[in-house]
Amino acid sequence: MSFGSVAEYFATLNRLIDTATWTSATNAAKLIAINGDHSSLPFLHIEAYGSRKSRSYIDDEAFDQIVCLHLQVIYHINVSHNYEAAYTTHTQMMQTFNKEVLQKKKEVNWFMPIFHQLCRDLLNVAKMADELTEKDDEVENISSYYEQSANYIMEAYRTCTSDVRADPSTTKKIAILNMTNQLFRIYFKINKLNLLKPLIRAIDNSGALYQSFSMADKVTYNYFLGRKAMFDSDLQLAEKSLCYAFRNCPAECLSNKRLVLIYLIPVKMFLGHMPTTDLLHKYQLDEFRDVVEAVKEGNLAKLDQALEANEHFFIQCGIFLMLEKLRSITFRTLFKRISTIIGGNQIPLKAFYVIIQYLGVTDVDEDELECIVANLIAEKKIKGYISHQHQKLVVSKKDPFPPLSSV
Repeated sequence: MSFGSVAEYFATLNRLIDTATWTSATNAAKLIAINGDHSSLPFLHIEAYGSRKSRSYIDDEAFDQIVCLHLQVIYHINVSHNYEAAYTTHTQMMQTFNKEVLQKKKEVNWFMPIFHQLCRDLLNVAKMADELTEKDDEVENISSYYEQSANYIMEAYRTCTSDVRADPSTTKKIAILNMTNQLFRIYFKINKLNLLKPLIRAIDNSGALYQSFSMADKVTYNYFLGRKAMFDSDLQLAEKSLCYAFRNCPAECLSNKRLVLIYLIPVKMFLGHMPTTDLLHKYQLDEFRDVVEAVKEGNLAKLDQALEANEHFFIQCGIFLMLEKLRSITFRTLFKRISTIIGGNQIPLKAFYVIIQYLGVTDVDEDELECIVANLIAEKKIKGYISHQHQKLVVSKKDPFPPLSSV
């Protein structure tokens, strides 16, 4: 939408808010977004808007106050470049919305798309303010603006979860998944994943309401849930959640599907499912190619080289340490190949040691190699036992190397 004046901007918002439907609120949310088309219009960059008596206004006083605060926010972002002031003003919008809309408009929830936009923008403005303070060596924040944002979202979260209504068309609980996703973003960034447990429990207990959450929110939630499960070493839940996110993410959203795959690929690899070269190429994830080949070949030296070559990318994604753990799977692949070559169900541990030395793996001595074999047996990735007396690995005659997905 384009506007020629302040009055036209307010009139449009007034009409949308007065319509009071989820669709009209979705359109209104675009006009209260910090990156909306209107945000670049100079006549809307207003530092202080003044009394309703002498200006354009929204009939609903709560939304009028929220819109006026929004205009101050885009003024601070685009004119004064005072991102701390923009953040402080945006928190006032959050508090006003919670107190005057969520708590007082009890029988309806049509305005939730506007609230969702406020939450997203809160985090965006927080990032701007944090980047500014990081450049100022004299500023010592006890906690970042991004971290503080969790408090404002949690205030609204408590309001919504206390709503006793069950009808998706009226209950404020319809917003809890969207807020949970915003809190996921914050807690991942500040590394406080333990704070997510009660939020996940609330979603697990949401019952029939879960079906009324938007698919976009469910995809985002499963993406974050899968990442958390991965770090908790719950590979089954990680695979289930990330697969859901990947399958239900629209085909045209390649960058989002790529983001899901960054975490789904390692999980799948731990479960014995290797991605194809075509998949890696399609989603521009060639950083994984040599890692996959190394694990499939049982080539430890190649795995180390691949991790080192793409270390920056993997660390940036937060998966480097997990990919390092693929060494155990790579050892297993190598042991399986050696076992096949030697034949029988008794393999001298010395044979393993000689071969890994030949392959250029010099950082593992015989004692450590025996520990690796013992761990694989304990994890049920190898069926068998170590005969210490004869220094041999004795494997089961039936399915000695079971599929990783069954372990």
